[in-house]
Amino acid sequence: MRENEILRLIYPSVVTCGADYKKLIAEVKKFKLKRMSLFLTTVGRRQRQEIYRLLEQTALVEIPHVHIRHDFLEDELDYLVKRFKSKAFTTHFHHAKRFLKSKYRRNIYIETNDDNHRIRDVNYLQNFGGVCVDLSHYYQYRYHNQREYIVSEEAIKKFKVGCNHLSAVKPDNTNRHRADKLSELDYVKNIGRKCFSSYINLEVTNSIKDQLRFRKYLAKILAKTWNKKS
Repeated sequence: MRENEILRLIYPSVVTCGADYKKLIAEVKKFKLKRMSLFLTTVGRRQRQEIYRLLEQTALVEIPHVHIRHDFLEDELDYLVKRFKSKAFTTHFHHAKRFLKSKYRRNIYIETNDDNHRIRDVNYLQNFGGVCVDLSHYYQYRYHNQREYIVSEEAIKKFKVGCNHLSAVKPDNTNRHRADKLSELDYVKNIGRKCFSSYINLEVTNSIKDQLRFRKYLAKILAKTWNKKS
């Protein structure tokens, strides 16, 4: 794939965990973004209504990916699909059963994660669209958590990789949701293409301005990696 094609797969995001979503949305408006990703990890239904109201005041046309919580109801998913053309939802394994009867369950991808969020039964993913490979988690597991690395590998082998989250990896090979330098994104060069999807979503607390810079950098290094002749 060419660099400009990969660029279209990478989305800057408004995140709610560890960041000021109002400032991020103000930047979305400032830069007149048409497409972005949305992580609603830490906000309840009432706060989410505020977020949607603010987003409706921007130039956004699409929010292709949304990370959803246990307290989402079908009407909220309907809203996201109709208003922002959302196509892919991600959630944690221990929330998945809440969406078993959703008409959108084939658009829901279960995130590779650990601790309370870990995938406890890989085969359970057959009830949904597949797996969301969190690239920084996946890379960290190679060095610090072999059990979750094996689980991630099994999920990738058995099911469609329909989404990605992408954060920073520090020099000690641990992941963080803030990138302090571009080199903390270089780890993606060491992850096989099988782990990547059409929705590569930046899950960082950095400003939108920073994220747009990260996006270009990632597209450039992935183009070199993916087009390298063996």
